[in-house]
Amino acid sequence: MPIGKPGGALEKAARVLAAADGVAHVAFFSLFVWRVIAGSGFRVVQGAFALLAGLGVAGGFVGSLLVKHGGKTKAGKIGLWLIATSTALAGVLLVVASWTGD
Repeated sequence: MPIGKPGGALEKAARVLAAADGVAHVAFFSLFVWRVIAGSGFRVVQGAFALLAGLGVAGGFVGSLLVKHGGKTKAGKIGLWLIATSTALAGVLLVVASWTGD
């Protein structure tokens, strides 16, 4: 299934989503690291979620690069999947942040 023309609407939307997703992951990373430093809750669990937020940033960044430079190739499609996975992870971290809050 082709993903559209290079530089098309899907590619632009995916890259904008990756940018917004990166901002969300940086916020979650900061939140969970702050909870580790402040000693709020289980430090190991909060540290694990901070690590997941860091992986989400990396996944969104790599996905954005693959979409930008991959075009219609398999790499571009993998980039779209990385961005989608990173966005889903941000949703999970939002739920976890609300459950583990102070």
